[in-house]
Amino acid sequence: MLKLMKYEFIHSMRSFLISFCVFWGACLLLPLFSEGIIPDIPLLTFMVAFGFTVLIMGISLALVISIFTHYYHSMFKRPAYLTLTLPVSSLQLITSKLIVSFVWLILGGMALLFGILLMGIEVSLLSPQLSLMEIIKQMPDFFNELWALISYDVSWVMGQLLYMGLGVYFLIISIYFSLTAAHTGVVRHHRVALSVCIWIVLEIALSYMKLLILEFPVVSLYIAQIPLSHYLLVLICDIALTFGTVFILDHCIEIE
Repeated sequence: MLKLMKYEFIHSMRSFLISFCVFWGACLLLPLFSEGIIPDIPLLTFMVAFGFTVLIMGISLALVISIFTHYYHSMFKRPAYLTLTLPVSSLQLITSKLIVSFVWLILGGMALLFGILLMGIEVSLLSPQLSLMEIIKQMPDFFNELWALISYDVSWVMGQLLYMGLGVYFLIISIYFSLTAAHTGVVRHHRVALSVCIWIVLEIALSYMKLLILEFPVVSLYIAQIPLSHYLLVLICDIALTFGTVFILDHCIEIE
């Protein structure tokens, strides 16, 4: 299992690192446009107007696309003949991919923080109103306040992290399920487009079920201000999509 995860990590490294480097490059370019050092270009001016929101949306979309493309190429293109003949079960294969994707998303969060740090350093160097030393001196206070906020209500933080983890799991496994479901003998053409449509439908369906389930009495029980029914719903969907993906891989898969 560890060797399989190592293999997955190495082969997915390029696509994710490219996303991180593009994001860091954008973080370095954004202050140059805002300070007028680089001349205005219409598209880039639009990005500067929305600033950091565009960057966050960009890296989030890049990570989702990286998960999508890595799973697609490793499972349904030429490398699939090697992947699917490994002496492991389909469940182990999917589990290893899920863990590696989780790790890359965590690294994506760290890349986001590093991008913020890069922008802060560059802005302090370009702007006379800000000092790099002042930013460094304020960092211990920031971390102390963050720790105080976390330690004030540990159960609330743990509940939020648990729900976030379930949501991230659903995001990843729904991509895997959508791509796998589109590569069966039933579908012959436009498999990638169909998989994107399936994924969108799954995301919309989960959101709709969350709204629908609020009408039931069990929703009166909350964990970290989130209905317990939402935890259970996402957990059930995660399990169903995981074993659905494994079932399709074992019995219905068709490689291009």
